[in-house]
Amino acid sequence: MSMFINILTSIVLIVMLVYIYKKREENETNLGFKIIGYYLLGSFTFRMNEFPVPLGFLIFLFFFRPIANRTAKHYAAYLGLAFFVLQLIMPAVQEYWYERPRDIAASSANMYQVPFAKDWLTIQEQLDIDPDARLEKFRAEYEKDGEIIWLSYDAVGQSDREFVYYHIDFSSETQAYTVKRRKVGPQWLQYGRSVFASRFFEVFDEVQVRNLSPEDSFDRILLSSDGEFTSYAIEKGKKYLIRGKEVRELTNEELPVEGYTISACGRTTYETTSSYTRSSGCLGDVDYLFDASPNGS
Repeated sequence: MSMFINILTSIVLIVMLVYIYKKREENETNLGFKIIGYYLLGSFTFRMNEFPVPLGFLIFLFFFRPIANRTAKHYAAYLGLAFFVLQLIMPAVQEYWYERPRDIAASSANMYQVPFAKDWLTIQEQLDIDPDARLEKFRAEYEKDGEIIWLSYDAVGQSDREFVYYHIDFSSETQAYTVKRRKVGPQWLQYGRSVFASRFFEVFDEVQVRNLSPEDSFDRILLSSDGEFTSYAIEKGKKYLIRGKEVRELTNEELPVEGYTISACGRTTYETTSSYTRSSGCLGDVDYLFDASPNGS
């Protein structure tokens, strides 16, 4: 995108300089070079405490009084000033364009039917996301029949030697993902400890989301993961190990376990009105671990 804008800007500049030259009022020796010189003078920038000042244009305005081809030379200097202003606003315009929200159609609005790996691949391809992007956070709440109430997740990838942070929100109204992205610099400390986003969604598809739920029946289910490789040693509560399509219970004797964690819990809704539904806090917590080995082996 930046290269395209630079090429387009260069073409516009050349066209404008040629146009100004052709609009000359009289013949003058080396007029073409003089017009370029006035343009360069008008665009010359001096930074005072990081604040850009159009010093070249100010010098032209106060000290230059061209006589021959006065209009053409003024136009060239003002063209330089215009490009000075353009250089000031261009980074903000490029950032706005880069970070604009993008909507991408989802395959389904039902948690049990979403092909997560396929949808993630579609998002990757449309936004040219690094294939090795890591999942930072996943959150979803859905009805017991699978209807998604809300779903969002974050991912971090690399592009042009810097990291890009992606936030993905699912809308049940439009049945689409809204993707926002922003550049976050050359370092992302936890990048190496986070799970590949493609691997995370592959696990979802293999084990099937309907199998990741509390034992008791709830009106709504919440799934969450921070995507970080950790040492798990929580003895209280239910915990399971995911191996492909198989899910088996973990005992306290097998702890600690190193791997990635997906947590599930349930909510019961009540006090429903025509426009408002309350729900209980999260109950029946269950943890699922994948790509994990008991005792870190």
